[in-house]
Amino acid sequence: MAIHTKLVALLTTLMLFPLAFDKAQADRAGDFDYYLLALSWSPSYCADDGRQGRDKLQCFSGRPYGFVIHGLWPQHESGYPEFCRSSHRKPSDKLVDQMLKYSPSRGLIHHEWKKHGSCTGLSPLDYFRKAVKSYKSLKRPSQLVGLERPLLMTVKQIRDAFLNANPDLPRDSVLVTCKRNKLREVRICFDKQGSPRACSPSAFKGACRDRGKLRILAVR
Repeated sequence: MAIHTKLVALLTTLMLFPLAFDKAQADRAGDFDYYLLALSWSPSYCADDGRQGRDKLQCFSGRPYGFVIHGLWPQHESGYPEFCRSSHRKPSDKLVDQMLKYSPSRGLIHHEWKKHGSCTGLSPLDYFRKAVKSYKSLKRPSQLVGLERPLLMTVKQIRDAFLNANPDLPRDSVLVTCKRNKLREVRICFDKQGSPRACSPSAFKGACRDRGKLRILAVR
């Protein structure tokens, strides 16, 4: 019986090995098709995840954060790479300090480099510069700037607000995510040169469906 159990375990390992090998081969730095810029609505994050005292700078500093950079994620047309091997060192303390203006969490900045930045083939400096450049290229809809009172909007209204504020965005380049009926993120797709482009269908798998109005919490 013990021999049979060991044999089954060995066969299972051998069956899974090609999958792990294929995954490792697929996730090579620089091998991707486009970028997805994820903008987190900070009040929602802090209401749901910041209560445990996480990310004190973002959630307990009293600063009125609205949209902040969650990350710039390299994408395949189907799926995405993650945790790639990189010849570059981790972000310097100086670079992290500079990024806090846009991503007010040291832990998040380091995580984004490890999981996503490592797959771009860029250095940490160039990766975060590209993230900030993409962020600055977008105009935030006026109704979501300095929001003093909670607002109700549908997914379509949120997407249309971004499209109206940024006429160069293709309609399928913007998607919205939600959690507990609250706006969570707005995500915009860019090509490798930094121009807006349509997101591939796989990017919309995590998008919020337009089934009523979402709560957009006031900024802190």
